Amino acid sequence: MNDSELQNTKARMLASFDEFLAAMRRSAVAAMDRTSGRSALDLAAGLRHVMSGTSMSLSMRLHDNDPLHPEIVHIMDPHRKFGGDNMDALYTTAAVSARQRYRLHGHRGSARYISFVIQDKSVHFSGNISSMLLGRDLKTDANGDFELFIGGPERSGNWIELKPNADRVIIRQFFADWASERPMRVTIERLGAAVEPPRPTAESILTGLSESAAMLEGLVVFWQDMMDIYRQRPNEFLNFRKAAAQVDMKDINATPGGTPYVCYWSVPEDSALIIRVRPPQSEFWNLEFCNPWWETNDYRYRLSGTNMHHAVLEDDGELIAVVSHDDPGLPNWFDTSGFDEGLMDLRWIGGDESVVPKCTLIRRSELAAHLPAKVKTITAEKRRAQLADRHQGIYNRFNWM
Repeated sequence: MNDSELQNTKARMLASFDEFLAAMRRSAVAAMDRTSGRSALDLAAGLRHVMSGTSMSLSMRLHDNDPLHPEIVHIMDPHRKFGGDNMDALYTTAAVSARQRYRLHGHRGSARYISFVIQDKSVHFSGNISSMLLGRDLKTDANGDFELFIGGPERSGNWIELKPNADRVIIRQFFADWASERPMRVTIERLGAAVEPPRPTAESILTGLSESAAMLEGLVVFWQDMMDIYRQRPNEFLNFRKAAAQVDMKDINATPGGTPYVCYWSVPEDSALIIRVRPPQSEFWNLEFCNPWWETNDYRYRLSGTNMHHAVLEDDGELIAVVSHDDPGLPNWFDTSGFDEGLMDLRWIGGDESVVPKCTLIRRSELAAHLPAKVKTITAEKRRAQLADRHQGIYNRFNWM
């Protein structure tokens, strides 16, 4: 490459990079224009939201986007969140293609709920789910080992169909008892004749950047469209699938095998929100607490929801949870983490999906008057132990040991 060619190539590379940066800025502007958050914290968290989407988009479209050489990678974790991530979950994914066949094999682990879903390609990575296998239907041997075939002709045992627009397999693992349940160990391999991993090229990198930019912009706009629906009816749980249908995404299955409900919570600093419900018998249920960008609050250090294991129920089986800006001394406290509004996600899986919590907004000073006289409480010492137990469980789930 002579000097002239070198300069032209540098200019082309920088132009592609400028296009990527422009997409990030458009995403940030769209986020700021669309959000209902008004504090400096809300808006700064919006910038973090865009950076989190950038990281996820680069992972999906630049680094791990080869269906001939798939790798199982994390989608979301305590550092990268988007679109109602689940504080009880471990999300992993690998690229697939309907033109190929794959074998997943490993040990099921002991997460309370798992699912394998095939997601169609979309610009915002929230595409329709075209096929799935739920953990309750996964066949394992006596030791918990399994193999799962994806694509190719239908076969007996564990098999999932790959339809023409298939883009990724997504593995969801939901943990009830963070301390004792163990994550899956799993490997994916493409079946058929071996293909040498491709050498990176300038064009493959530029294409990955372009596709990542498109995914980022699609992510930000799509989830703002979804949030707009819930913002219209604050402090009320609404059926997620019915809301998704309003933005022409009726086939999104955010909770395979169950039904999610979403609430846009709005709690001024002098107020509290009481949430009451009798959870049905379920394969898995949880209630997660998110910021204005539909990201879970920092569940490493703060109470960002509860589930079928962690929840402390009243003697009659009722869940009483409270959203407030300070600790109310109740075991099921959702810490606002400095925000005045955000979203909550409720998942009933394998139970009565018609049960909907009731929310009541009150003055914080009047909280005791709105609760049962014998409502269960928690001491400061037990609160510290509660937080420490969950923090240790995160090390278990994400293999930070």
